[in-house]
Amino acid sequence: MLPLIAAVVLGGALSAAASEPWTLERALSHTLTNSPDARLARQRIVAAKAALDQATAAFWPQVQVQSSYMGSDNPMLVFGSILNQEAFSPSLDFNRVPDVDNLNVKGLVTAPLYTGGQMGSRRKAARANSQATEFEAEAVRNALGFEVARAFHTIHKAHAFIEATEAATRAYESNLAIAQRRFEAGTLLRADVLDVEVRLAQAREDLVRSRNAFALSERALRSLIGLEETEFAVSLDVPVVAPPDAGEVGTRPELAAARSRKNAAEANVRAARGGYYPTLSAFGSLDYDRGWRLNGEGESWTAGAVLQWNLWDGQLTRAKVAEARASQESANEQERKVRLAIDLEIEQARIGLNESTERLQVTEMAVAKAAESVELTRARFEQGLCLASQLLDAETARTSARVRRAEAEADRRIAIAALRKALGLPQLQTDSASK
Repeated sequence: MLPLIAAVVLGGALSAAASEPWTLERALSHTLTNSPDARLARQRIVAAKAALDQATAAFWPQVQVQSSYMGSDNPMLVFGSILNQEAFSPSLDFNRVPDVDNLNVKGLVTAPLYTGGQMGSRRKAARANSQATEFEAEAVRNALGFEVARAFHTIHKAHAFIEATEAATRAYESNLAIAQRRFEAGTLLRADVLDVEVRLAQAREDLVRSRNAFALSERALRSLIGLEETEFAVSLDVPVVAPPDAGEVGTRPELAAARSRKNAAEANVRAARGGYYPTLSAFGSLDYDRGWRLNGEGESWTAGAVLQWNLWDGQLTRAKVAEARASQESANEQERKVRLAIDLEIEQARIGLNESTERLQVTEMAVAKAAESVELTRARFEQGLCLASQLLDAETARTSARVRRAEAEADRRIAIAALRKALGLPQLQTDSASK
């Protein structure tokens, strides 16, 4: 009974969570943990750290165990096996050696002592690449935050369009009722009534389009945040996010990533140049040999060092250095390119914010003037003092003003989000309120 009650309670909690409206804060949080792009970025970080571990592993000694079993009547192999098994007999006829078998078990340890700086440079390159991957993941999160904010505000823009077209539909329905009363009273032509009916049909068509755009914008946000099939409704509360101050600047992870890539390229040049220098490594091994035909066994050890210097490699090292230097120059130019692109993005975002702010001010005045014009024109139309076309034009102008204001409001919120993204700032402030 208790498990059943727990299942019912858990199911109710999950259902309530699924039906809870999605605020911008919730959408952002869900995106950073469930979006495919965010998850791909995390996997790239894991891969980069694994590459760093591989570069670090080169500094550690390598321990191996080898084992083999063989049988032979080859005189050299037979003689060597007999000595290793400590089974030598003075009566051994070197011209007619017996068949032998030999089981060899070897433990081998090798350790690099000097590689001309190649291992250290490769580890520095791997560490820089790992840091760059983390910065690139942060850049993905920054970009995702802006895309989620833009999609969220686009949904509210579509909702405002629905409200504007619904208001226009109601207004045309009211105007049609007035036109029909005047037609029945003989003070209005049938053609004027038909004009109102046509405008009403157009308003209803615009309403259908607005609702479809709203549904599509919700679907786009749902796909962006990586939400699977479940109930989805966006909250109508829009957080108030003030534009960044003139001195409020964060860190653009793209630029930090480009600098880390440049450091990695410099380290790769040093690693390539290490091919000009000799390498030194030490080794040691323990061997155990056992044979059953001669019933012998023995142990031995070997230790030493290996010095290797490629005096001529067909200019392979030279080509590797040239390739690494070209990659270094590319990384330098890439950093410069990213820096210029960020400067341009910030300037575009500031200009876009100023433009949207001015548009919002103008459209707010236009909505007020258009509403006043409609009220005056409708009163005159009811009294038969103006034409139906004048009333229709006034209604069209008010609807257009409402749509432009809704678009300007959403565009200003999107412009603020774009500027915050350009400056490397989080999309939401800690003290943001809702209106």
